[in-house]
Amino acid sequence: MKEPAPEYPYERAWNYTLWLLGRQAYTTGQLRDKLRRKGATEETMTRVLGKLAELKLVDDALYAETFVRSRSRTKGAIRLRQELFQKGVAEPLVDRAVGTLDEAAQLESAAQLAEKNRWRWKGEPRERYSKAYAFLARRGFTGDVVRGALERTFNAPEPEEDEA
Repeated sequence: MKEPAPEYPYERAWNYTLWLLGRQAYTTGQLRDKLRRKGATEETMTRVLGKLAELKLVDDALYAETFVRSRSRTKGAIRLRQELFQKGVAEPLVDRAVGTLDEAAQLESAAQLAEKNRWRWKGEPRERYSKAYAFLARRGFTGDVVRGALERTFNAPEPEEDEA
């Protein structure tokens, strides 16, 4: 017969979460998942996460704002929302964090990203446009932003190649 796994005690769960947070920031949902995998009871998880929130060591709103700010140059609003949901951030907090992005900033980021990666897209103009559109769409930029960025990128003169 297999014995049930011993309960993960509060002190051990507390020390584990402090160790995790010493390495990087986590959301409440991520910490809950990690504690669950370690075998902590629901009561232990609630106590640990409550104390972390009380001490302001875990703040999902701040995490979401920082996440969006740090990644908004390379990812669009759609992708940022998706990643925050996967990390267990509540929808109102995600809406608030992603809502800080304005379309002009997204357009500028998408245009810079398209210009930086322009060398990748070879072939006929239509094929290049299609590949660039798919690239930016996978990065989570909306259709209007992608079209505006590509209009700026592909209406710009082609970069001169060095003649050696």
